[in-house]
Amino acid sequence: MFYTEEDVTPAVQTAAELFGPVGNMLNEGRFITRNVIIGTREFGKLWYGDVEGTVDYVNELCEILSKRINQQVIVVDDNF
Repeated sequence: MFYTEEDVTPAVQTAAELFGPVGNMLNEGRFITRNVIIGTREFGKLWYGDVEGTVDYVNELCEILSKRINQQVIVVDDNF
């Protein structure tokens, strides 16, 4: 199935609400997880940037995002 911009945009906006602006680069902070890429199998990559928090916190945000957009959200690498 092919998805249009109208299909994907709400998921991208919801990801930005949870994780912050796309391309977010943090310089200071105690726990920063750098170069995080969030995506789904259906929509592809939705968000990337640095997250102020541990990997566990990133995974919690992924679970919240999954519930909100009704898609399985995963942290991906560049080969996704």
